Amino acid sequence: MSAPPRTTRPPTTPRGPVGPDPDRLARLLTQVWFEVRSGRRPFAQLAPLVAPALRRRLLAQLPRGPWTRPPPVARIHRVISASPSTLAHEASVLVEQDGRITAVAVRLERHHGAWRAVELTAPEAGLTPLVTASHPTYTRPRDAFDEVLEEA
Repeated sequence: MSAPPRTTRPPTTPRGPVGPDPDRLARLLTQVWFEVRSGRRPFAQLAPLVAPALRRRLLAQLPRGPWTRPPPVARIHRVISASPSTLAHEASVLVEQDGRITAVAVRLERHHGAWRAVELTAPEAGLTPLVTASHPTYTRPRDAFDEVLEEA
């Protein structure tokens, strides 16, 4: 008796990570950051979505003391984006605030299947971009989220 013929499956192409739309996440992260800076939202809502090094840098940028006048409301104008790989997504988020438009750079990277921000900064902030670990296609190297936070 002969064995039944083997069925062969067509080769599968590796699919990119699934999850929320990275453009939508970049838009939301930027909106939340402006709301945190204006005192309308607590930083704790933004903290889980950003890398530890970025979290520390954003905390250092928060205004100190009470506002002397209500801060202007920020409105997302447009998102311009590109994906250098299936594990990274970069966006320039154009934000209108007080009649002016500025850009915020956002870099998202995959960490355990979810998008997380490793960069979120406006060019006029004068900050040096954080060093990020782009993912090679064959393995997931240690990334910004693998840092161990040192709590004082």
